[in-house]
Amino acid sequence: PFYKKPKPSTMKANREIARKHFKKELKWLKDNIDKLTKNKHKFLIEMYMILVTGNRRFTDKMLSATRKSIKKCMNNPNYNVLMKTEAAEKIRPILEKINTVLIRAEVKEHRSIGFIENIKDYVLRNYRITPKQMESLNKIYKELND
Repeated sequence: PFYKKPKPSTMKANREIARKHFKKELKWLKDNIDKLTKNKHKFLIEMYMILVTGNRRFTDKMLSATRKSIKKCMNNPNYNVLMKTEAAEKIRPILEKINTVLIRAEVKEHRSIGFIENIKDYVLRNYRITPKQMESLNKIYKELND
């Protein structure tokens, strides 16, 4: 597999095309690059690198996939400040329940402390709790109250 590097003139032309035609995408990616890196969003990071370096032509298929991914991220509380505050309000009661169960487990030195902490981390990171996690928490809560 031989890979021929693009010429500097080609790279420059690709960068110019990107700056000219994909301003909104570049701006959003540049503003959120640290969050993308933190959340390990490899696809968008790679697309940003292609747009910035110009070492590859940005195809229509890449553009549509990038726009779709950006749109999806805009609806994610990790990237949208307004949604983050709303999501934080929604998960507050859930976090209170998790903390209650965690405190009871620590007092009784229950074996599920690590599991409860993992659920708490998941909720804080993703702003939601799965039905199975909620079911497990309820089961642990009943166990601790007996």
